[in-house]
Amino acid sequence: MSARTSPRGSSWNVSAAILGLWLVVLTAVGVGDTGGQRSHGSVSVLATWTGHEGTAFRRLLRSFTAETHIRVDYQGTTALREVLSSDVKAGTPPDIAVLPTPGELATYADALQPLQKVLPRKTLAAYDGPLWKPAPRGDKAIYGIAVKADLKSIVWYDRDRHDPRELPLLAARDGQWCAGMGGDATSGWPGTDWVEDILLQQQGKAVYEAWATGRLAWTDPRIKQAWRTWGSLFGKGAARTALLTDFRAAGRKLFATRPPCALEHQGSFIRGDYPKKHRARAAFDFSSGLIPRADRRTTAREVSADFAVMFRKTSQSQQLLAYLTQADHQTAWVRNTPRDATPPFFANSEVPSALGRYDGVARRIARTLRDSGSLCLDASDAMPTRMRLAFQRAALAYLSEVGKGPNALLTSLEKVRTDLHRDPGQPGLPTVCG
Repeated sequence: MSARTSPRGSSWNVSAAILGLWLVVLTAVGVGDTGGQRSHGSVSVLATWTGHEGTAFRRLLRSFTAETHIRVDYQGTTALREVLSSDVKAGTPPDIAVLPTPGELATYADALQPLQKVLPRKTLAAYDGPLWKPAPRGDKAIYGIAVKADLKSIVWYDRDRHDPRELPLLAARDGQWCAGMGGDATSGWPGTDWVEDILLQQQGKAVYEAWATGRLAWTDPRIKQAWRTWGSLFGKGAARTALLTDFRAAGRKLFATRPPCALEHQGSFIRGDYPKKHRARAAFDFSSGLIPRADRRTTAREVSADFAVMFRKTSQSQQLLAYLTQADHQTAWVRNTPRDATPPFFANSEVPSALGRYDGVARRIARTLRDSGSLCLDASDAMPTRMRLAFQRAALAYLSEVGKGPNALLTSLEKVRTDLHRDPGQPGLPTVCG
């Protein structure tokens, strides 16, 4: 009797068919499954965080998935502007993007979801003032929220070598500034930070904001003074060294056996690039006391932030954005940071400044970021892309021939500004200060 006609063979074939059907069903249920439970869909996220930052963020996303059973498709890239522009043009933007500059937020405002309809009022209220919740159209509609923040108006030094009382004398001495202008495709941005902070400390928030938002000419005498002040801190040799040094390597010189320089003007994130064994020796002072002709009474500080925006409003994207902006999850973000990396800072007023992973230096930074009324966003970050890139190139050009002065460069930058006023397709932010 052939197998095809055998009763036993027929029964076995039926059982095999049923088993195969069950395997297909179970496989379909298992896609995106977490903890043996059915997936609740997915959400896509694009951000710049790679390396240690990417590791910490992915850990946070895994916690989100474990709680909600929503799969997160995360892409971390250092070429976010190019990737996002391409995706938006193709009609395939991510559900959520985290933009490293608020100026990019203004560029995509027409494609973004207003966050008043996405986040609870309580969450929005925890981010004090307009600084951390940009409304690029000027109509009070919020299109981004700062999920991470950094302090920039600070000067780092080795506290085992220098007493804080020595710093003003060191700052005025030629060759004492460790500086690096290199940053791959964004080379020059450390120079723009210098000019911005000098202007803020010398002229105050009103002048700074008028310039950052395109309402003050680059050829204004106060802008020229800021550039000249920056140039006065670098002789030809120091300027050439800065042009040839990557920004991540500049501050490591502070801890050399025979350090060639004593001070670094750089944001709070740079501490993570200092040698791990020397990291605890890195202390900071506010830049206002060390910049020539600065108003020593000012409490104005320059800051930067990473802004989460939503391109597609879905149940999954709403849940993730709510998760990323809540204080308890941001506290977990700090805990998730690898031990050999520095933990992030936040603009959320409900995140404690005395977290276990924060040492004394980090707590001081965290407390400063709470005082939004004294803070201004990085000016070039808020400018239209074309203006920002021109500013970065001008900073490099200025150091390459620091003896020439800034007049010709400022005339060129002013032409870019006036051209942008005639181009509505290159928007900037209407306000940058708290």
